[in-house]
Amino acid sequence: MNILAIDIGNTNVVIAVFENNDIIDTVRVESDLKFWASFQKIKKYKVDGIIISSVVPKLNEIYVQACINLFQIEPAIISVKNAGVSTIVDKPVEIGADRLCNIAAAIEFYSTPAIVVDFGTATTYDVIDEKNKFIGGAIAPGIDVSARYLFESASLLRETAFTFPESAIAITTESNLQSGIMFGAVDEVDGMIHRIRSEMNVKKTAIILTGGFSTVIAPGLKTDHIIDKALTLKGMKLIYHRMENKL
Repeated sequence: MNILAIDIGNTNVVIAVFENNDIIDTVRVESDLKFWASFQKIKKYKVDGIIISSVVPKLNEIYVQACINLFQIEPAIISVKNAGVSTIVDKPVEIGADRLCNIAAAIEFYSTPAIVVDFGTATTYDVIDEKNKFIGGAIAPGIDVSARYLFESASLLRETAFTFPESAIAITTESNLQSGIMFGAVDEVDGMIHRIRSEMNVKKTAIILTGGFSTVIAPGLKTDHIIDKALTLKGMKLIYHRMENKL
């Protein structure tokens, strides 16, 4: 059974084709209207169902219509009502669909309590207790967002910016920026995880990293962690089958 998962983020849209439990193809496009040429590349696959996770509501109907035109299938759209995620936060309706997917996948595939750190346009921390409930979290500016001004003001190449320098005390402008961006990022993540664990009153939690910058940041972290760059997509597929089983 082939499932098409469309993860609409603030910066990029990731389109993945699942064959049973394996991702057999992915397409990444920017979160704008210029996606059709790339989207059509997946027409070669037989698709049995489609699921959309979106944090950009204005793109939802556009992708729904694209799916209907290409596959004659109306996608299901993830929300807190159908994600199967238990939560104790004040306004569950405000939880982003991508975070719902991460939470669902973390509970299904890893141990709890857990903290999911998703490095995207924003860096999000999703906290799950030992009863598999989402109890809250934090949102910080993404590493890319924080560094963008520095790229422009210092003419620093993006490729070299996200590299760990030899030491925090740097001696060139380039390595100064690398130090501030990279060591600043890892200290933020290590510090936030320590703070969250203290508030939870637990010493050990599973730490799951996902998102585009997870593999960039991971080598500098002191905290033991797991990297699962496909966590959101796996959560989408899981939620799709939960929804199908309720029909």
